[in-house]
Amino acid sequence: MQRIASQTTLLFLSLIPIIALAENSAPEDYLANQQLVLEVRYCECLATKTDGAPSDLLPSFLRESSLLKVSVSSKDDGFASSSELAIGYKLKPVAGSPDQFQFNYAGNHSTSNGNSAANGELLLVQGQWVNLFGSQNETQTGSHHSNVAVRLVKPGGP
Repeated sequence: MQRIASQTTLLFLSLIPIIALAENSAPEDYLANQQLVLEVRYCECLATKTDGAPSDLLPSFLRESSLLKVSVSSKDDGFASSSELAIGYKLKPVAGSPDQFQFNYAGNHSTSNGNSAANGELLLVQGQWVNLFGSQNETQTGSHHSNVAVRLVKPGGP
């Protein structure tokens, strides 16, 4: 009986560091200092004014859109998805420009009004949003939009 009690005490004491670590960690604790975060926003809504630049996102898009964050290094390729969005990407730094990256992508956004998909290559400037792709459908109930935008930030950045 005493042996069982001491084994139980030993087991309990061995779990204390695990419990303490679980209570004090946050998802962001697993980001390395040199890594970046690729933020992907997507929504069944309008992202930019019809006459605006692809980087001039509407405040309503930023409020209403869903956000997917992916930890990336400055030279990386990968894939991220949610129930509505799938995106593959390749990131490569631009020589001599530490805040600029060549961004290749292929994405698919599923909405209640269908799918929109695109692929391409563009220049990402760290911290700046870029509207990647979207769609506009005219129906009897009005105009329906969907859009996907990305930006690259430092962990804890803007």
